[in-house]
Amino acid sequence: MKQKITKILAAIALVGTCSAGATELNCDLQVKRGGNVIGNGQTCFGMDFSFGNSTTGKFYLTNISKPINKVIWNGDASCSGGVECALTVYAYQTHTATATILYKDGTYEETNVSRISYETGH
Repeated sequence: MKQKITKILAAIALVGTCSAGATELNCDLQVKRGGNVIGNGQTCFGMDFSFGNSTTGKFYLTNISKPINKVIWNGDASCSGGVECALTVYAYQTHTATATILYKDGTYEETNVSRISYETGH
């Protein structure tokens, strides 16, 4: 019984350690004057009444725990590297991204999915 409890506690500690150090992919959205943004973080939604068809936004990495060799952006984030990726956010479309992070120590990590969407007064 004691061995079972020790194994369970070790497994819980390992899971807690892995999730605590994970790099996160977040988003940010800039709406035009008079607009609102809800949920800056992993999911961003913005609305304004500018009657435009686009605005600016970005995906970016946070909680980076070790030196990065390269970032490979996937989905609607079409950047060549770096820890952030700016994009034009088109109205009434959901822009989705993930990133594959290659670390200098030879390991890699896949991030969570991040989403940006935007609506105007049309």
